[in-house]
Amino acid sequence: MKSLKEDFSLMSSLLIPVAVAINFTGFGLIKLLQVPIFLDSIGTVFISLIAGPWVGIVTAVITSLITGSFSPEYFAFIPVAVIMALAMGFLARFRMKNIVIKTLVCAFCLVFIAIVVSAPIIVMVYGGNTGNSTFGVTAFFLATGQNIWTAVFSTNFITETTDKIITAIVAMAIIKAMSPRYLIKFKYGENYINNQKDRI
Repeated sequence: MKSLKEDFSLMSSLLIPVAVAINFTGFGLIKLLQVPIFLDSIGTVFISLIAGPWVGIVTAVITSLITGSFSPEYFAFIPVAVIMALAMGFLARFRMKNIVIKTLVCAFCLVFIAIVVSAPIIVMVYGGNTGNSTFGVTAFFLATGQNIWTAVFSTNFITETTDKIITAIVAMAIIKAMSPRYLIKFKYGENYINNQKDRI
């Protein structure tokens, strides 16, 4: 309970709408451009990395409810968003001096979760076609003779790897652009501050 209260500090709670807005902006941009990626979890990753998993989960669920009102298929992927928030919140505990390595670790975890958790949802709930732009890639693989499972996994490998690498890079860039005096107010914010003087 104490850990939960620490996650939901005043600063973290006030940042949730901002993180949701970042997610929705990415979602809207991709919907407009019809590119086979998503960019709807940047805010979730960003806030989970500085404020912890519970704040990230709330951000993920709120985002999914909003995006789902525009594209109902997003409701089925709430578990994916929640697990990603949990994973990023767990990684937030570890301080890595090299920001590039931390970004790569985050990206790898996001890609793994997105592929392993979302592929069964795509196949078993939607029969391989969620109605978004990624189905064009799946259709290509199906045309080459792959079965629905391998086609979906192949599609996810391509689209999710691209999406989650961009997501991790942008989320980390947002964190590094934040003032140390602001970061220190979040549960894990100090893990991204290099200068000891900035922690005072």
